[in-house]
Amino acid sequence: MALPSPNPTPHEPDIAMWGGVGSGKTAFLASLSVALNRAEGANEGWRIIGADDVSNSELTRLRTNLLEHRIFPRPTDVLTSYNWLVIGPPTRGRRVWWAPWKRHPARAPKITFSFLDGPGGLFGKSEYSVSKEELIKSLVKSRGLIYLFDPDRRGQISDAFKNLDVALREVESQMLGDDKYLDGKLPHYIAVCITKYDEPNILRLAEEYTDHGLELPRVPDDQARDFFREVLARDLDQNAGIIMRLLEASFHESRIKYFVTSSIGMYADPDKGFDPDDPSNIIDVPGQDQKIRGAVHPINIMEPVIWLGRMLYPKTMGRER
Repeated sequence: MALPSPNPTPHEPDIAMWGGVGSGKTAFLASLSVALNRAEGANEGWRIIGADDVSNSELTRLRTNLLEHRIFPRPTDVLTSYNWLVIGPPTRGRRVWWAPWKRHPARAPKITFSFLDGPGGLFGKSEYSVSKEELIKSLVKSRGLIYLFDPDRRGQISDAFKNLDVALREVESQMLGDDKYLDGKLPHYIAVCITKYDEPNILRLAEEYTDHGLELPRVPDDQARDFFREVLARDLDQNAGIIMRLLEASFHESRIKYFVTSSIGMYADPDKGFDPDDPSNIIDVPGQDQKIRGAVHPINIMEPVIWLGRMLYPKTMGRER
């Protein structure tokens, strides 16, 4: 049986994002433009722009804080709307059948990146709120989702479980009540991002899954699911193991992809490069917010966005092989 079409209707957001308290949502947004600018190879040539004046201004502020002031964005305490376009390099124009020597004009792929970035604990609250309602609408209307999970918040897994469980139940109650999706699965593609890979304790936990043959270590995508499962298995909270089951019960297996991410990357000495014995790219300043120690090297920040775009618009961007 063919899977239902995931394509959003015109003018609806392509991608929505949510995650638990402190999962790194705003840091993800701040580092996205940096990641796109530094892309090489197949992902080179992508960029992000604001779709309106407010979003353009916010993009500049987030980027400036990260690169110039070397500080992290403050946690979101109110519902914040971002309306951005992620634009790729133009595809090769199609040949005109009646004039094989000519081609249709090349078209640049565009992904509508409309994020309603709400407080991390929003779904953990039982009472109704306008913010929660708007965020649910965003998840329902989009067909690409980014779910952020912070493996470093020991003792907070119950919050992560509650945020995920409540959000999925709300979305499913609105989308699966009729017979539009006969298989009982949500139609979205979802990128599950295990964040803060740069944290030394997360690096140690991911050691056996990590590819060290690169300039900076990285967990390959085909190892990310196994790493996520180990993170959940090591937690003492009885609900931890249910998180992956919730995701894989709600979405088609072929539409879930796992990524191990970092918004800032590891510290690399300008002269000596990366030192596995000194990986932290964060400095604790007494009485102040944490500072970023060295250059920002986002890991798997743009990849979930581009993957979702390719899944949603295979004719424009080409399917991932």
